[in-house]
This record gives sequence, C-alpha cells and structure tokens, in this order.
Amino acid sequence: MLVVGELLLIMVSWLLSATMAGNVRSLLSTEGIRWLLGSFVDALQTPVLVWLLLLAMAYGCLQGCGCLGVSGDDNHRRYRHVLTPLRGALILTGLFVGGVVLLVVAPPGVLLSATGSLWPSPFSRALVPLLALGTIVFAVSYGVLARTFTSVASIVQALAQGVAVTAPLFVVYVLATQFVASVGFVVAGVTP
Repeated sequence: MLVVGELLLIMVSWLLSATMAGNVRSLLSTEGIRWLLGSFVDALQTPVLVWLLLLAMAYGCLQGCGCLGVSGDDNHRRYRHVLTPLRGALILTGLFVGGVVLLVVAPPGVLLSATGSLWPSPFSRALVPLLALGTIVFAVSYGVLARTFTSVASIVQALAQGVAVTAPLFVVYVLATQFVASVGFVVAGVTP
C-alpha cells in the first residue's frame, strides 16, 4: 500500500503542478527528482530507526534467553532451575535501574536538563534506548545464569535473531518514512 501510495503521490503531484493548482511541487520536476534522490537518507535518519533496531535486539535476547518459555524444554524445567536465574537477572537489572536513577536524582543530576527538569532532558531522549538496554541486561544475565547463553557468540546470535525476526518492520519503516517525507515535500515544501 505504501509503494502504491508513493507512486500515486508522484503522479498526483505532477498533475497538480502541471495544472498550477495551488502551491504543489511535483516529484517529477528537476527539483523533485533532486529532492527524492538527494534527501532519501536524510529522511530515514530519525531516532525511530535507532529505537526500532534497539528494541529488535532486546526482543531477540528475550526470545533467546529462554525466560519467555518459548521452547518446549522450558516447560519441563524444575522450579529451582527457573527461579535461580530469574533472581540473578532481576538483581542485575535492579542494579542497572539503580544506576540510571542515581544519574537522574544524585547531584548534579547528569541526565536532567540544564534547568533541572526531567522532560525534556537527556533522560527523556534516552528513555527508549535505556529500556532496550535494561531488557538486554535482564535477558543476557538470565540466559547466562540459565545456561541458554553459553558463549558471547550465542548472545550476539540472539541479538541478530531479533533483528532478523523484525526485519519486515524495517521495510515498513523505510517505505512509511519516505511516503511521509514525500507528502511534506509536495504539499508544504518541507524538506528534512
């Protein structure tokens, strides 16, 4: 749908600019083609792309560590084999959260804004990466303690598997971002 929408937008922008209806710029003009090809990467460079990547990696770690009970042999584990890694992972995650809280509340409030507020601040800009990193800390520590992660390579494999599983979201992101940027160019003359 997004590809069809982009193609329709290209054709409609050309038709409207040819009839001089309003302040519409054509994506088929020299300016439009230069913009379309020259600002493609600029339009994609948003925090959402980084968030999507980090959350995909966190999802892969959660899937790979075994804490979600996805694999069949997890259902047959005894209670203490699940509880011990869970306790250790929660302790390490608690230490991570405690460190972040200290960076916010302890003087001089490193993650606070210059005026001392929490929103907007470095903390608010880093909230999604911090959540993803906290999830990765939990999943990796659980996986190491439960022995589902036996090497650094298995951890990296889990991170990469999360990106592989969520790859269709990256395609949708690229198409949706380009479509929104194109509409901005055509209608409002907005360039990223």
